[in-house]
Amino acid sequence: MSEKKEEWKECKDPKSGKTYYYNRVTKKTQWTKPIPAEDGAAAGDAATAVGAASDPDNWRTRVDKTRDKSYYYNKVTKETTWTKPACLDGVEPKQSTATAVSSEPPKAEKQWREVTDIKSGRTYWYDKVTKQTTWTDPNKKVAGEKESAGADSAAADSDPAELEKSQTAQQMLKLKQRMQENAENEIAETETGNEESEDLAFIFAKHRHGFWNRKLRMGEVQGDSKLMTFKKSLIKKALLKKNRDLDVEAVQSFKNVMSYMGDRKSSKPAIEHAKKLLRNIMFLPIGIRDELYMQICKQTTQNPRIASAIKGWELMVFCVATFPPSKQLKTYLLDFITKAIEENIDPKITALAEVAKTNLPKIILMGHRKQVPSKLELESLINSKPVAIQVNLCNDTFKTLATDSYTLVKDIEDELVKKYNLTCRSPFAMYERAGANVERILSPDDRILDILASWENRGYKDEVEVVEKKSSRRSKFDNHKDANKQVQKVVLEYNSFLYKAKLVLKMDNGEIMGDPEAVNLIYVQATQDVITERYPFAEKDITVIAALQLQATFGNYSPEVHQQGWLAPKITEYIPRSLISIKGMVNENKVKEWECKILSKYQKVTDFTALDAKLNYLDYVQEWTFYGATFFTVEQRQFREYPSPLTLGINCEGVLLMHPENKTVLENYQFTDIVTWGHSDEKFIVVVGNILQQRKLIFKTSDGKHMNHLIHDYVKFKVKSIKK
Repeated sequence: MSEKKEEWKECKDPKSGKTYYYNRVTKKTQWTKPIPAEDGAAAGDAATAVGAASDPDNWRTRVDKTRDKSYYYNKVTKETTWTKPACLDGVEPKQSTATAVSSEPPKAEKQWREVTDIKSGRTYWYDKVTKQTTWTDPNKKVAGEKESAGADSAAADSDPAELEKSQTAQQMLKLKQRMQENAENEIAETETGNEESEDLAFIFAKHRHGFWNRKLRMGEVQGDSKLMTFKKSLIKKALLKKNRDLDVEAVQSFKNVMSYMGDRKSSKPAIEHAKKLLRNIMFLPIGIRDELYMQICKQTTQNPRIASAIKGWELMVFCVATFPPSKQLKTYLLDFITKAIEENIDPKITALAEVAKTNLPKIILMGHRKQVPSKLELESLINSKPVAIQVNLCNDTFKTLATDSYTLVKDIEDELVKKYNLTCRSPFAMYERAGANVERILSPDDRILDILASWENRGYKDEVEVVEKKSSRRSKFDNHKDANKQVQKVVLEYNSFLYKAKLVLKMDNGEIMGDPEAVNLIYVQATQDVITERYPFAEKDITVIAALQLQATFGNYSPEVHQQGWLAPKITEYIPRSLISIKGMVNENKVKEWECKILSKYQKVTDFTALDAKLNYLDYVQEWTFYGATFFTVEQRQFREYPSPLTLGINCEGVLLMHPENKTVLENYQFTDIVTWGHSDEKFIVVVGNILQQRKLIFKTSDGKHMNHLIHDYVKFKVKSIKK
């Protein structure tokens, strides 16, 4: 029987509100609008359909907005397909301008992948197309859907009343299934370990309003825009789906954010909240850093209080100075910062956002910091000002330089080379200092403000064991306890920067001699090494080098000016204090005695230029065995007759082993005697001897890396000099 147009009636489903069609003759119901057919046309339907399907003019291309993907639609046969029909080879179909599609686009076939949760060991399924996850086997669900579809078809052949009952039952069943899936997906939100999860890194967790809605996982889920809007109360869990296993840490982070911004009462200073927040985040998994960035974005979006929003942007600048966002978040974060600049809500906010935008690429390139920024650095960031640091020479003269959160030690070294007009720069390096003759070389790739922050964060204290009294030859390195050995712990607190020569070369080095400024820095370093008694000295040399130092400083001797009593007030700038002291107290008679000797020698070096006087000074001191040595405290167990710990020195001639108290040389190995050397985290190893006979010396120390590099650089300079 042919189905005429007037036999169909348009009806509305009262539950869903959708329109369906009911045939009063056949009692058939369907959701799609019936296509009228003429009597006797049924026989030609098949042939017509084939012809229409192969005609390129009948095909149109349309875009499925839900998937943002194009598909093909035949206006005659109503056929839809994702793949391009064969008849369109070499032909571009027309773009459809219709606002509605009479037939839905083909559904993409789900691609379920079976994955094991690395934390619980349970199996779940992940769809690569829709990004959906579920704990239940979706293949079984597909079978159930087919049965449900059969039931729908049977219901569609009944009258509207039966159809309504069937649809109601199906809706209840689907609602129940949806609730179950929501509960499963809430559990699956904590999964971040599978190989596909990188695409899920920037997905928000499901946040619902109301206690029972959160507990039962029911109710409306907050949209992204609402979730990322200022909230005056605490969040209940992490904002990002990947951080659900860090809910406690995320909530604590949000508390600190609110406290710093002034949206939560606290007796602690705001800057302390910032330091605590950054300190906590730095030692947590990397995902929590993105969480903090998103929390700041949330609390600065539509914030009703400008003062609070400004504090939030200060936090943003702090974070950008401390650690980078993930690669999934960086684009979003840059867009967020740019939007804030364009909106120009407040001049201070705009200024802070511009700082964040400028510095974001820097922190992404350099990576996270080793230290939480100091209070000085945080205050400078708030005011968009550089941090001024003071770098001393050995005589406590200094240069002041401007730095920021991204300045490296090697950047400061480059600036100092310019300020001191050095052409020979390789022997010099930056140190941190903890008092006279206690320094530690800095790595060129460290951030200079990390060093500054380390002094504040934990005092950068190192405990060094110093032997006060030891009668036995057994050492701590032998793991023997000695009742007669008393150990005192000396705490070293680094608190200033120092620029000095790490390689103290002799004056026969052509590269040094070609740079008068380098000679001057080495000369200044040598004078301080003498008066601070870094090196043992002979008293017969002291009067001569003190006179040369006076000549370099004041020029020629003048009887009218340089009389007895002139040098006394400043004599400790030229000779060691111990020479004029008795039991630690300066003795006036000794002062007069030494002043007389020095002034007598001063008269004999007249007409020396300042440079000649400095070179002569260096000629004297470079003949001392210890000249230019960098000293390390090491433990040893191979020399039974020597104490442990003892002092190991490295200079331009080789490696020295010294008694820690009387500073006598115990062993002296020239570089020509050293076969090879190396280090580990806790040891320094040097092999001495020749090809036929060798001895491996092992020392316990945490400075093995520095010692290794120091020998390498000295040997490199020596080889370079020989080639020239």
